[in-house]
Amino acid sequence: MKSGQCPKCNNMTVYKKTEGIAFGDGRNIKVYTSAVTMAVPAEDYVCTTCGYFERYITDRNKLDSVAQNWEKVG
Repeated sequence: MKSGQCPKCNNMTVYKKTEGIAFGDGRNIKVYTSAVTMAVPAEDYVCTTCGYFERYITDRNKLDSVAQNWEKVG
């Protein structure tokens, strides 16, 4: 998605916006890495051909915290 090409339909009709999609009662997302969790901004990508979307956390500190506190896959 970040390259501009949709991984589902392969079209080049991908658009992005920070906090472009809201779920529930808030626009930021919560990533649990400790007892005290703050909401972090996310960048949203949407394919206007097939409707597929992806969301990315943009806060480098939060990503580092996930790497330290979550179980690694694989």
